Amino acid sequence: PVPAPPVAQDGSLARDTIWKLAPIVALIALVLGGIYGGVFTPTEAGAIGALGAIVIAAAKRRIGWRVLWQVTLETGHITASICFLIIAATMYSRFLALSGLPATVTEWAIGLNLGTTGFVLIFCAVLVLMGTILDSSSIMMITLPLVLPIAQALHIDLIWFGIVTVLAVEIGLLTPPLGLSVFVIKGSLDDPRITLGDVFRGALPFAAIMGLVLIALIVFPPLATGLL
Repeated sequence: PVPAPPVAQDGSLARDTIWKLAPIVALIALVLGGIYGGVFTPTEAGAIGALGAIVIAAAKRRIGWRVLWQVTLETGHITASICFLIIAATMYSRFLALSGLPATVTEWAIGLNLGTTGFVLIFCAVLVLMGTILDSSSIMMITLPLVLPIAQALHIDLIWFGIVTVLAVEIGLLTPPLGLSVFVIKGSLDDPRITLGDVFRGALPFAAIMGLVLIALIVFPPLATGLL
Protein backbone atom coordinates (compact mmCIF):
# COMPACT_ATOMS: atom_id res chain seq x y z
CA PRO A 1 0.00 0.00 0.00
CA VAL A 2 1.08 3.57 -0.70
CA PRO A 3 1.51 5.64 2.47
CA ALA A 4 -0.76 8.66 2.84
CA PRO A 5 0.78 12.12 2.53
CA PRO A 6 1.77 13.74 5.81
CA VAL A 7 -0.93 15.80 7.49
CA ALA A 8 -0.02 19.43 8.11
CA GLN A 9 0.25 20.41 11.74
CA ASP A 10 -2.04 23.07 13.14
CA GLY A 11 0.75 25.64 13.28
CA SER A 12 1.80 24.96 9.69
CA LEU A 13 -1.82 25.13 8.49
CA ALA A 14 -2.32 28.46 10.25
CA ARG A 15 0.85 29.88 8.70
CA ASP A 16 -0.21 28.73 5.22
CA THR A 17 -3.65 30.26 5.67
CA ILE A 18 -2.23 33.57 6.85
CA TRP A 19 0.30 33.56 4.00
CA LYS A 20 -2.49 33.13 1.44
CA LEU A 21 -4.97 35.56 2.99
CA ALA A 22 -2.66 38.36 4.11
CA PRO A 23 -1.96 39.80 0.62
CA ILE A 24 -5.68 39.79 -0.26
CA VAL A 25 -6.64 41.48 3.01
CA ALA A 26 -3.85 44.03 2.54
CA LEU A 27 -5.04 44.79 -1.01
CA ILE A 28 -8.64 45.28 0.15
CA ALA A 29 -7.48 47.51 3.00
CA LEU A 30 -5.34 49.53 0.59
CA VAL A 31 -8.17 50.14 -1.89
CA LEU A 32 -11.02 50.77 0.56
CA GLY A 33 -8.80 52.57 3.06
CA GLY A 34 -7.53 54.87 0.34
CA ILE A 35 -11.07 55.69 -0.82
CA TYR A 36 -12.59 56.31 2.61
CA GLY A 37 -9.45 58.06 3.82
CA GLY A 38 -9.60 60.50 0.93
CA VAL A 39 -6.16 59.51 -0.36
CA PHE A 40 -7.41 58.78 -3.88
CA THR A 41 -10.63 58.71 -5.88
CA PRO A 42 -12.54 55.49 -6.68
CA THR A 43 -11.13 55.56 -10.22
CA GLU A 44 -7.59 55.88 -8.91
CA ALA A 45 -8.37 53.15 -6.37
CA GLY A 46 -9.20 50.80 -9.24
CA ALA A 47 -5.79 51.45 -10.79
CA ILE A 48 -4.05 51.01 -7.43
CA GLY A 49 -5.93 47.75 -6.88
CA ALA A 50 -4.93 46.43 -10.30
CA LEU A 51 -1.29 47.35 -9.69
CA GLY A 52 -1.40 45.72 -6.26
CA ALA A 53 -2.87 42.53 -7.73
CA ILE A 54 -0.05 42.39 -10.30
CA VAL A 55 2.55 42.87 -7.57
CA ILE A 56 1.01 40.08 -5.47
CA ALA A 57 0.85 37.72 -8.46
CA ALA A 58 4.46 38.50 -9.35
CA ALA A 59 5.61 37.98 -5.76
CA LYS A 60 3.94 34.56 -5.71
CA ARG A 61 5.36 33.78 -9.16
CA ARG A 62 1.89 33.26 -10.59
CA ILE A 63 2.42 35.60 -13.54
CA GLY A 64 5.20 35.93 -16.10
CA TRP A 65 6.11 38.47 -18.75
CA ARG A 66 4.14 36.64 -21.47
CA VAL A 67 0.96 36.45 -19.37
CA LEU A 68 1.39 40.08 -18.29
CA TRP A 69 1.66 41.15 -21.93
CA GLN A 70 -1.47 39.19 -22.89
CA VAL A 71 -3.40 40.73 -19.99
CA THR A 72 -2.20 44.19 -21.01
CA LEU A 73 -3.40 43.64 -24.58
CA GLU A 74 -6.82 42.44 -23.42
CA THR A 75 -7.08 45.44 -21.09
CA GLY A 76 -6.22 47.75 -23.97
CA HIS A 77 -8.95 46.24 -26.15
CA ILE A 78 -11.55 46.61 -23.38
CA THR A 79 -10.44 50.17 -22.60
CA ALA A 80 -10.64 51.15 -26.27
CA SER A 81 -14.18 49.76 -26.48
CA ILE A 82 -15.21 51.72 -23.39
CA CYS A 83 -13.65 54.91 -24.78
CA PHE A 84 -15.58 54.53 -28.05
CA LEU A 85 -18.75 53.94 -26.04
CA ILE A 86 -18.17 57.12 -24.01
CA ILE A 87 -17.46 59.13 -27.17
CA ALA A 88 -20.65 57.84 -28.79
CA ALA A 89 -22.65 58.61 -25.63
CA THR A 90 -21.26 62.16 -25.54
CA MET A 91 -22.22 62.74 -29.17
CA TYR A 92 -25.65 61.25 -28.48
CA SER A 93 -26.21 63.60 -25.54
CA ARG A 94 -25.11 66.62 -27.58
CA PHE A 95 -27.45 65.73 -30.45
CA LEU A 96 -30.32 65.29 -28.01
CA ALA A 97 -29.63 68.67 -26.45
CA LEU A 98 -29.48 70.37 -29.86
CA SER A 99 -32.70 68.72 -31.00
CA GLY A 100 -34.62 69.78 -27.89
CA LEU A 101 -35.97 66.26 -27.46
CA PRO A 102 -35.34 66.05 -23.67
CA ALA A 103 -37.45 69.17 -23.07
CA THR A 104 -40.24 67.79 -25.24
CA VAL A 105 -40.16 64.41 -23.50
CA THR A 106 -40.14 66.14 -20.10
CA GLU A 107 -43.23 68.20 -20.94
CA TRP A 108 -44.99 65.10 -22.26
CA ALA A 109 -44.14 63.02 -19.17
CA ILE A 110 -45.19 65.77 -16.76
CA GLY A 111 -48.46 66.13 -18.66
CA LEU A 112 -49.29 62.46 -18.02
CA ASN A 113 -49.57 63.19 -14.28
CA LEU A 114 -47.95 59.90 -13.37
CA GLY A 115 -46.40 61.22 -10.19
CA THR A 116 -42.99 60.29 -8.87
CA THR A 117 -43.84 56.67 -8.04
CA GLY A 118 -45.57 55.99 -11.35
CA PHE A 119 -42.73 57.50 -13.35
CA VAL A 120 -40.08 55.52 -11.46
CA LEU A 121 -42.00 52.24 -11.79
CA ILE A 122 -42.40 52.66 -15.55
CA PHE A 123 -38.75 53.66 -15.90
CA CYS A 124 -37.61 50.61 -13.91
CA ALA A 125 -39.75 48.31 -16.07
CA VAL A 126 -38.14 49.76 -19.20
CA LEU A 127 -34.67 49.29 -17.70
CA VAL A 128 -35.36 45.64 -16.86
CA LEU A 129 -36.54 44.99 -20.42
CA MET A 130 -33.50 46.74 -21.90
CA GLY A 131 -31.24 44.79 -19.55
CA THR A 132 -32.20 41.57 -21.30
CA ILE A 133 -30.56 42.68 -24.55
CA LEU A 134 -28.03 45.43 -23.70
CA ASP A 135 -25.15 45.89 -21.28
CA SER A 136 -25.48 48.21 -18.30
CA SER A 137 -23.29 51.03 -19.63
CA SER A 138 -25.19 51.24 -22.91
CA ILE A 139 -28.56 51.27 -21.14
CA MET A 140 -27.66 54.13 -18.82
CA MET A 141 -25.99 56.17 -21.54
CA ILE A 142 -29.07 55.82 -23.76
CA THR A 143 -31.76 56.46 -21.16
CA LEU A 144 -30.31 58.93 -18.65
CA PRO A 145 -30.01 61.93 -21.02
CA LEU A 146 -33.76 61.59 -21.61
CA VAL A 147 -35.02 60.81 -18.11
CA LEU A 148 -32.78 62.99 -15.93
CA PRO A 149 -34.63 66.19 -16.94
CA ILE A 150 -37.90 64.47 -15.99
CA ALA A 151 -36.47 63.41 -12.63
CA GLN A 152 -35.28 66.96 -11.96
CA ALA A 153 -38.68 68.38 -12.92
CA LEU A 154 -40.33 65.99 -10.45
CA HIS A 155 -37.83 67.06 -7.75
CA ILE A 156 -36.52 63.51 -7.34
CA ASP A 157 -33.37 62.97 -5.28
CA LEU A 158 -30.81 62.17 -7.98
CA ILE A 159 -28.66 60.04 -5.67
CA TRP A 160 -31.66 57.84 -4.85
CA PHE A 161 -32.64 57.84 -8.52
CA GLY A 162 -29.17 56.67 -9.52
CA ILE A 163 -29.23 53.80 -7.02
CA VAL A 164 -32.65 52.68 -8.23
CA THR A 165 -31.49 52.90 -11.85
CA VAL A 166 -28.40 50.75 -11.32
CA LEU A 167 -30.38 48.15 -9.37
CA ALA A 168 -33.08 47.90 -12.06
CA VAL A 169 -30.43 47.52 -14.77
CA GLU A 170 -28.70 44.73 -12.86
CA ILE A 171 -32.01 42.90 -12.46
CA GLY A 172 -32.47 43.09 -16.22
CA LEU A 173 -29.04 41.56 -16.77
CA LEU A 174 -30.20 38.46 -14.88
CA THR A 175 -33.62 38.21 -16.54
CA PRO A 176 -34.44 35.65 -19.26
CA PRO A 177 -34.52 35.19 -22.16
CA LEU A 178 -31.41 37.24 -22.94
CA GLY A 179 -29.87 38.23 -19.61
CA LEU A 180 -26.33 39.14 -20.63
CA SER A 181 -24.80 38.43 -17.22
CA VAL A 182 -26.15 34.88 -17.36
CA PHE A 183 -24.55 34.32 -20.77
CA VAL A 184 -21.25 35.64 -19.41
CA ILE A 185 -21.43 33.22 -16.48
CA LYS A 186 -22.26 30.31 -18.80
CA GLY A 187 -19.35 31.20 -21.08
CA SER A 188 -16.93 31.24 -18.15
CA LEU A 189 -17.94 27.77 -16.96
CA ASP A 190 -15.85 24.88 -18.25
CA ASP A 191 -18.48 22.23 -17.55
CA PRO A 192 -20.71 21.04 -20.43
CA ARG A 193 -23.10 19.44 -17.93
CA ILE A 194 -24.26 22.89 -16.79
CA THR A 195 -26.81 24.28 -19.24
CA LEU A 196 -27.93 27.86 -19.76
CA GLY A 197 -31.24 26.96 -18.12
CA ASP A 198 -29.37 25.80 -15.02
CA VAL A 199 -27.60 29.16 -14.79
CA PHE A 200 -30.89 31.05 -15.24
CA ARG A 201 -32.50 28.97 -12.49
CA GLY A 202 -29.53 29.59 -10.23
CA ALA A 203 -29.68 33.34 -10.87
CA LEU A 204 -33.45 33.57 -10.35
CA PRO A 205 -33.35 33.78 -6.52
CA PHE A 206 -30.80 36.59 -6.70
CA ALA A 207 -32.91 38.50 -9.24
CA ALA A 208 -35.98 38.01 -7.02
CA ILE A 209 -34.18 39.34 -3.95
CA MET A 210 -32.90 42.32 -5.93
CA GLY A 211 -36.47 42.94 -7.10
CA LEU A 212 -37.68 43.01 -3.49
CA VAL A 213 -34.88 45.42 -2.59
CA LEU A 214 -35.84 47.63 -5.54
CA ILE A 215 -39.46 47.74 -4.40
CA ALA A 216 -38.36 48.57 -0.86
CA LEU A 217 -36.17 51.43 -2.11
CA ILE A 218 -39.03 52.85 -4.17
CA VAL A 219 -41.50 52.64 -1.28
CA PHE A 220 -39.01 53.82 1.36
CA PRO A 221 -36.42 56.14 -0.29
CA PRO A 222 -34.62 56.88 3.02
CA LEU A 223 -33.27 53.32 2.90
CA ALA A 224 -30.88 54.49 0.18
CA THR A 225 -30.07 58.01 1.36
CA GLY A 226 -30.83 58.03 5.08
CA LEU A 227 -27.16 57.89 6.09
CA LEU A 228 -26.02 60.67 3.74
